[in-house]
Amino acid sequence: MASGAPTEGSHSAVRIKQVFIILFGVILAGVMVFLGLWQMNVFESQQDNSTQARISEPVITWSEAPKKADVMGQYGRRVTVTGTFKPSTTTLIGTSWPVRVVEGVRLASGETLAVVRGELSEGKKVPTEPSGSVTLTGVLAASETDNGHRNPQMPAAVLPSLRLEVLTQTWPQPLVPATLTLDNKNAHTQGLAPAQPVLPKGDGGERNRGYALQWWVFAIFTVAMSLAFARAAGKHQK
Repeated sequence: MASGAPTEGSHSAVRIKQVFIILFGVILAGVMVFLGLWQMNVFESQQDNSTQARISEPVITWSEAPKKADVMGQYGRRVTVTGTFKPSTTTLIGTSWPVRVVEGVRLASGETLAVVRGELSEGKKVPTEPSGSVTLTGVLAASETDNGHRNPQMPAAVLPSLRLEVLTQTWPQPLVPATLTLDNKNAHTQGLAPAQPVLPKGDGGERNRGYALQWWVFAIFTVAMSLAFARAAGKHQK
């Protein structure tokens, strides 16, 4: 055997070294993946707590809808309104069953507010709305965005999201720039299951998702580098 040729023992040492390099990289990458998940969980927990705290604040009573800027400042708050349901505005919203039942409520000021009465299961008939003046309490939210996820298996009349600009085309004017999702008590009174209000994500969502993504990119890079180092360690012994 030539004196410069690698021995079986040296080959084994190289393999062990390569295994340790890759193992170290995988462990380090696992830590980074965990940190990314932790980053997202912390943000979502803080966001949920913030949303719940806003909903838990004292109820706001509207004698009439405030100005648009004030309405926007009250998104996420519980609001009590008094008005009359307009049956001709009944609209179903959703991409799968159950769907939300939305109906316009005409306020004393003459404005129409889109009210989510509750959820309706497939095959069920929309319960008749209360007649005359009613007082309702729910969570105020903004018009929703178009998520583009229309389900072709759903009836064509069912809208995929609650967008006020769509309702404006057929509903009585003017519309309040907000929606109201009835609370559990009011929804049950309507003969419907309660619906969850769709609230906008808090500030910092994109930033925190970016931080989490950075950790995951670092994890991929770490694994790739550990494989490269292990391959290089093997070449040096040839």
